[in-house]
Amino acid sequence: MAGTLLYKDYDPRLNKKNNERIFGEGHIGGKASGLCFAEEVLEKYNDVFKQSVKIPESFFIATDYYQMFLDYNNLNDITEDTPYEEVEIRFREAKFPPEYKKMLIEILNKMYYPLAVRSSSLLEDNVKYSFAGKYYTTFIPNKGTDRERLKQLEKAIKEIYVSVYGPDAVAYRRKHAPDQKELMGVIVQQLIGSQKGMYFYPEVSGVGFSRNYRRWTDRIKIEDGVVRLVFGLGTKCTGRGYARIFSLTNLRLRPEGNNPKEIAKNSQEAFDVLNLITGEVDTYNINETPQFLAYHEKIGDIAQIYSKRENAIFDINMLNSSDASNKYIFTFENFPRRHKGFFNIISKLFKYLEEEMEMAVDIEFTYDLKKGEFYLLQTRPLTSYESFRKVHIPKDIEKKCVLLKGDRMLTNGILKNIRYIVYVDHEVYSQYKDKHEIARIIGRLNKSIGDKYILVGPGRWGSSNPYLGVPVIYNEISNAAMIVELGIKNGDFMPELSYGTHFFADLDVDNILYMPVFDGYENNIFNEEWFKKGAYIDTGVKIFEGRFDAYLDGDKMIGYVIAQEK
Repeated sequence: MAGTLLYKDYDPRLNKKNNERIFGEGHIGGKASGLCFAEEVLEKYNDVFKQSVKIPESFFIATDYYQMFLDYNNLNDITEDTPYEEVEIRFREAKFPPEYKKMLIEILNKMYYPLAVRSSSLLEDNVKYSFAGKYYTTFIPNKGTDRERLKQLEKAIKEIYVSVYGPDAVAYRRKHAPDQKELMGVIVQQLIGSQKGMYFYPEVSGVGFSRNYRRWTDRIKIEDGVVRLVFGLGTKCTGRGYARIFSLTNLRLRPEGNNPKEIAKNSQEAFDVLNLITGEVDTYNINETPQFLAYHEKIGDIAQIYSKRENAIFDINMLNSSDASNKYIFTFENFPRRHKGFFNIISKLFKYLEEEMEMAVDIEFTYDLKKGEFYLLQTRPLTSYESFRKVHIPKDIEKKCVLLKGDRMLTNGILKNIRYIVYVDHEVYSQYKDKHEIARIIGRLNKSIGDKYILVGPGRWGSSNPYLGVPVIYNEISNAAMIVELGIKNGDFMPELSYGTHFFADLDVDNILYMPVFDGYENNIFNEEWFKKGAYIDTGVKIFEGRFDAYLDGDKMIGYVIAQEK
C-alpha cells in the first residue's frame, strides 16, 4: 500500500492489480509508476475521495519491448550522435516483431475508444528531473478495421520511440543524466473526453502543482498550490499559450489584473481537438468556429464575451453575438462559483499525494462540466531546484546602472560577474518575417558561447506562436543563466505566468533564473537606451560583453539586472 515505501523505492509490480495491465518484464517507466502510485493513494483514502477521482483505463508496455523492437530492426547502432533525420527514417521503416504485434492486438481488444499513447521512459518523471515535454505523447482515433487500428497504434509507438533521439531529449540527457542508459516504456491510455461531430476532446484540461514557485503577488504563498486550465486537449495547457491560472487559496486573483482589455488579451481563444477522420490534432479559434459552443450545455461556466466597444466582459446569453467587435474568450470566470467541488478535489489530491510521496507533486487531469467527472491522468514529483534562502539586494542598487527591473513572477537567486547578455531587439523581431530563423540564431549562440549568459527578448521565450515570443526549444537556451521576458507596451509581446508549462519545468531543473519585465509598468525598468547601443551580430540580435549582476528576491518579488562599472 502507498505510504509504506518512499516514492523513489515504489515498485508497481507489488500490486497484483498492475500485473494484469503490465506487458513485459522490464521497467514500466516513471510516468506509469506515478500513475500506479496515485491509484494506490486514492484507494488508501477512499473514504476521503469517495470515487470523486477516476483514472483512465491504462495498459503499460515495459522497456524490454523497446529493446525487442531495436534488436528486431538492427537499430542498436543508433547513438545520440546519429543525425535525427536518419533516426526518423530508420524508425519509420522498422517493423514490429510478431510477439510485439500479438501483445498490441491483445490491448486493442480491450480498448474500443480513442487513445492517448504516452511516453514513460526509465529516466522520465523521477525525483531529480522530469524530462517534461522531451518525449512524445500522441492521440489516435482507434477507429476502422482491426488492421487500421493496429497501424494507428504502431505509428504512435514509433513516434514515442524515435523521440528518445530528438534534439531536446538528447541535450537534456547530456546535461542531467549523461552516464545513464535510457529505455522507453509506453502507456496506452483511454483518451478522456467526448465526441462532438467529427472531433473528440475533453471540455476542461489542466495541470496542477502543490507548490507555486511563480507567484505574481505577495498575497499568494508558495504552499498555496496553483492550477492551469484550458478548454480542449491538454496540449494547449503545457505549451506557452494562454490558459487560466488559479491560486487555490484566492480564486479571484488574476496574474493580468482585473482590466477587461488585459483579461481578454490573456484569455484562451485557440484550442486543440482530435480529428477522428484524419487522426491529427487540429487547432481552432473559437471566434472562427463558434459552432463548437453549441456542443457544450455549460459553456457559460468557462467562456464569456468581450466587448471591445465597451471594454467590458459579459456572460454568454446567446450563441451568436451581433456585434462584430465582440469576441468569445475562455475566462473561466464563473467556474469557481459553479464548480466548487473541483477545487475541493484538487486540494485533497495535493494534500494526500504530497503526504504519501513526501515531496511536492505535479498532476495532469481533465474535467467534465456537465457530469462533474474528474480524471487524473498523471502524477509525478514536482522538481524545483529553487533555493529560497534570503537574497540581500544592495541598498544603493538604484544608483547603479540598472538595465532591467521586475516585480512579479520571478525566481530567487543571485548571479555575479556574468560576462554576456544576449538581446533580441523587439522592433526588429516584430517586423522580421522568418521569426523561427531568429530562434535558430539564438540556438547557435547558446552552443558557441557555452558559458552562462543572460538572455533578454520580447514576450514569451519558447512560445509555439512566434508572434508571442521567440520560438526557441530547450537545447537552444540550455546554457543560459537567466532568462528575461520583455513586455513591450503598445505591442503583443507580453510575458505570461506560464508556471506549469514544460518550458518552466526546464528552467526549474536547470536552475535558470527567470524575470519578466513589463515596460511602462510601475516598479519595472527596461533601459532601452542602453540596449540600443552596440551593433547587431545577426538579424535583430546583439551580444553585450561586460560584467553583469542579477539580484532576484523571490520572497519580496523584486529583481534587478545591473551592469558593473568598468
